[in-house]
Amino acid sequence: MPRVGIAALLRTRPGVRGEHFSLHWRVLPAPPGVLFMAIPKRLLASAVDRNAVRRVAREAWRAAGAGRLPVAVMLRMTALPPARGARHRKALARAELDAAFGAMSGRLARG
Repeated sequence: MPRVGIAALLRTRPGVRGEHFSLHWRVLPAPPGVLFMAIPKRLLASAVDRNAVRRVAREAWRAAGAGRLPVAVMLRMTALPPARGARHRKALARAELDAAFGAMSGRLARG
């Protein structure tokens, strides 16, 4: 998807909005799906923490089977989860992302 397509994704309203993440998506003509992520440095200053959230998001994406759907998704982190450490932050992120990708898959299946 070209850069113009990513900007267009960001201009759409969030299809699923959670407490700390929002999902913007656009249906593609054919599979496979693609996942873009925006994890801002202003929320997570440490690159290690940003990469950990990205890894958790990719795990949730694969577990939901969203890569098999014809959809381009932009995942945006909108707020920092109140965590008691990196392990707790990853668990909170994974739970929210599992719910978000599940809701997105359900909406896409309904048409």
